[in-house]
Amino acid sequence: MESGTTEYKGYVVHVYCKTIKDGLHIASCAIWEDGAVVQDARSIGRNHASPADAKVAAYEWAKLWIDGNS
Repeated sequence: MESGTTEYKGYVVHVYCKTIKDGLHIASCAIWEDGAVVQDARSIGRNHASPADAKVAAYEWAKLWIDGNS
């Protein structure tokens, strides 16, 4: 499982990616604020061709969530 972390507008975003059947990839992310999880998205798409594509999709989803909830 691949993972990554970034900060955006004071939130910390942890992204995880794993390979599922047929070489496709799925991502999930946890959004943290002040040391607590404020959003946990377990499945962001299922048809990403690479782990990098899945992670980009998860980061973009997290940014949209943060923009809409901050």
